[in-house]
Amino acid sequence: MKQKMFDRSLRFTSIATSALLFATFCAQASSAAEIPPQFEFRGAGYGHGVGMSQIGAYGQAREGKSASEIVSYYYSGTTVEAVDDSSFVRVNIADKVATIGFSVEAITGIAAPMLIYAGNLAPEEPAPSEPAAQVLDGGEIIFAVLSGSLITSLTDAQTKQVTTLPNEKVWTLRWSGTTAYPGEINIVKMRQGAVVRKYKYGQIQVKFAPPVSPAIQGTITATTTLRIHSEYLRGIGEVSSSWPSAALQAQAIAARSFALSKATIYRKTCDCNLYSSIQDQNFVGYSKESEPVYGQKWVDAVSATEPEPGKGLAVTYQGKVVTTFYASSTGGMTQDVAEVWGTPIPYLIPVPDPWSLDPVLNPSFSAWTRQISQADFAKAFGLTDVLRYEITARTKAGGVKAITAFSSTGVTAELSGEKFRSLLKLPSTWISRSVNRVSETSTDGVAVDVARTMWSTAKSAVLVNFDRDPALALVGLAYGNLVKAPVFNVTNKDISATTAKELSRRKITSVILIGRASQLPSRSTISKRKLAQNRFEGNSEIEVSEKVFEALPGDPLILMNSEQDEMIGDAPRLIAANRPIVWSNDYSPSQGLNRLLTARSVTGSFYGELP
Repeated sequence: MKQKMFDRSLRFTSIATSALLFATFCAQASSAAEIPPQFEFRGAGYGHGVGMSQIGAYGQAREGKSASEIVSYYYSGTTVEAVDDSSFVRVNIADKVATIGFSVEAITGIAAPMLIYAGNLAPEEPAPSEPAAQVLDGGEIIFAVLSGSLITSLTDAQTKQVTTLPNEKVWTLRWSGTTAYPGEINIVKMRQGAVVRKYKYGQIQVKFAPPVSPAIQGTITATTTLRIHSEYLRGIGEVSSSWPSAALQAQAIAARSFALSKATIYRKTCDCNLYSSIQDQNFVGYSKESEPVYGQKWVDAVSATEPEPGKGLAVTYQGKVVTTFYASSTGGMTQDVAEVWGTPIPYLIPVPDPWSLDPVLNPSFSAWTRQISQADFAKAFGLTDVLRYEITARTKAGGVKAITAFSSTGVTAELSGEKFRSLLKLPSTWISRSVNRVSETSTDGVAVDVARTMWSTAKSAVLVNFDRDPALALVGLAYGNLVKAPVFNVTNKDISATTAKELSRRKITSVILIGRASQLPSRSTISKRKLAQNRFEGNSEIEVSEKVFEALPGDPLILMNSEQDEMIGDAPRLIAANRPIVWSNDYSPSQGLNRLLTARSVTGSFYGELP
């Protein structure tokens, strides 16, 4: 492995060139006239990746870890302790719909009447002496928006006769076996179109929002209010109830903590503390605990995290219950919350999550592939078309932090990684590979195709010798990425006609040449093309890369000459780090590099230290 890259066979040189050119840029343009019909992404993980990995919890439970050990691993520096969880939480179960129906049934026997009250009753507030209506077993109450008003109608269980109730904007529904209505346990069924959900605990409010414009006739919102302890948590449908008990208990602890952190925050937009969807937590009501075979296992797991009446295990940091974000799986490491949503939180920092990459534990998302159409891709960025894109920054965990798209007209647009994932409905931001072929096969042609719309206003370009000097071509690519200049290929004789034509089209007036002196065109050759020039050249990769580093700000990536094969193959990740690249013979930097590091008070990072 001591033989230098430029002395290797032509076959390896070709591979290195392809790796640098084809793999460096995450999507490559075929030409201004050939807009890719679609983009293919390959990645791993599912969800935002902040906090506990549910697949990671599953994997750790299979290894014998306890629920507290699992939770403490993912929420750094926290404590798992018993807290009061007897408070009520208001959960949105139907958001801004046009019609919705409710009926009642008994678990065994005949159901007691469901009582309907006008107004928004608190969960423990005594009811008026007489309800506005009763829904008997087999009957149904339907709320529907018609001509800007809420129409409430009651279907009789026996005669099926429909009665319209007085016009009210808020209704409260109570049924037997709950806090406000003691008695035999009944179940309420909520019907929205063909979807039916069941609820055992609490009470339900139905609220009408009047029209805000002629185009919107008004909407209906339904919420259920129930205790977190022994009620809300039994309806959390986040993971399979067949999982090991420790994983289920870890999920219950995280779900309880999340709910407690939101229980005192009223959100007017949903008339709730929490949505019942994965926007907050997936709350499915009675259908979770009534699952065949494993439903009781989930109930037992919740109960195991309730050491005494009115108290449950929760995650605390410095004595306060915290918001325990969690996601299905990751790309091998959890995210730093500050890099996803912008605000640092001390207990939501990256930790390794190898279980997510295990295809046995995570068969659907340890690796995935998705195709995105040109139309959808362009729409996400607000562009007329997308010729190519670049992942311009990655998070510590390796997810996409920022991505820029380039149109055929030279217009660019940028999205955060999380926004990109959301708009294009990708499983995660851990994108490891993408495919979009270029039409050219020559090194010069490929380089021109790749750079065609890159930094369209740049007046300078970087020139490197991909074929004979790939290690320093990598240095040049990192340099170009930092100074926002396109990178083109040269030989040791001259600039090709293909490259010269592109330089002329872009009105490039100056060039930066990076490479060993023997592999670059002479000064006089460049001068004859009427280009101003700046040269970083020398006799070795180490000498040249140190000169380049000296001209750039920042903390460098230090790469080993003996590992050039691997470095070339991982060019996209190296360049996405947005740092100067310096070559070294070993892990003891040269005197020149040490001098530069000391001068700017940095230490440099080695390849193995990259996330």
